[in-house]
Amino acid sequence: MTAEELAKELRNIGPIVARKLIKAGINTPAKLKKIGAKKAFLRIFQTGGFCGKFHAAYLYALEGAIQNCDWRALSEKKNKEFKAFTAELRKMSIDVIKH
Repeated sequence: MTAEELAKELRNIGPIVARKLIKAGINTPAKLKKIGAKKAFLRIFQTGGFCGKFHAAYLYALEGAIQNCDWRALSEKKNKEFKAFTAELRKMSIDVIKH
């Protein structure tokens, strides 16, 4: 599946993020659903990332694609979970840099 095809299949995902998904080995909607937003986010980061940023907005888009809903329709609980997850990743990356 090409990035353009994947982007058409996944709500909230454009061709740039679709290319990042494919580079991370996630080349179908089924694979994204199977792996989940957090693991997909980590795989993307490991293969080049989102400009070095741990931002929850990327998780919102991935989860919205999985649920086939607009990212703004995600529950507040899910939003808080993703914000906490990315905050922890940022903290871990700062700790690695310090040591």
